[in-house]
Amino acid sequence: MWDAKQHSYEELRDVTIDVLLRQQPHVSQYASLLEEVAKVINAREGSTANLGAGMAYTGAKSALHPNDRDKLLEIFWDLFRQGIITLGRDDNNPQWPWFRLSRFGKSDAARQPFRFHDASSYIALVEKKVPDLPPETKMYLEEAVSSFYGGCFLAATIMLGVAAEAEFLRMLDVATNNPQFGSSFAATEKAKFIRGKIEAFSKAFEHHRKNFSKEVTEDLDTNLNAVQSIIRIARNEAGHPSGVAPPSREQVYVNLQLFAPYAGQLHRLRQELL
Repeated sequence: MWDAKQHSYEELRDVTIDVLLRQQPHVSQYASLLEEVAKVINAREGSTANLGAGMAYTGAKSALHPNDRDKLLEIFWDLFRQGIITLGRDDNNPQWPWFRLSRFGKSDAARQPFRFHDASSYIALVEKKVPDLPPETKMYLEEAVSSFYGGCFLAATIMLGVAAEAEFLRMLDVATNNPQFGSSFAATEKAKFIRGKIEAFSKAFEHHRKNFSKEVTEDLDTNLNAVQSIIRIARNEAGHPSGVAPPSREQVYVNLQLFAPYAGQLHRLRQELL
């Protein structure tokens, strides 16, 4: 229906993911997926009531705008490329148009509320927490997400680690130049490696914690120490041959998820140190 409401790629993708995660047995071909997604959208917006009598036999998808139907086909193949779905229902139906959720698609990682489908959508989500995300950090994050979807998990891990370090050093630069507290953080400049700088900053910050808002201090230890440590250690293991097994797709996905609240925490701290 050309006069139907159009939806964004992100809106349609979210509905598609929700339908897939229900794992309904009848949604095992593209046509059934399209119909189910259309039913959800039409039910939410009441658009099925606008179907003409001569169109009713074609199902709920007839109430969708043709451009939405084109986007849904694109979304299907993007999900296939991203490893969320795989072709074939079983050995008896191993090919298109049959499909099913992959092992990754069924995992907890794929069910995270913080969803993204490419580098630009990931950057947009991070920028909601860090509005002043600098070009250099953005570049590393774009490389990390592109590597993730390309199956290059070592590269993705290293790029994400560089981005995490860059955001910490950006905050640290503001802290050391703060006219009120800057001298307290001078010891961080003596530390050679990032771990030492984080430890020195955390120790110095404790003396001034009461001067900062709850939004800054709450979860600061978790994000600054635990999350940064997870990303940093993963980066070190990926960047230096050590015999450790390479990171899995799920591990990299979770680390990408963790970066957003981590960077958001540093952003809030930086704003109060300016």
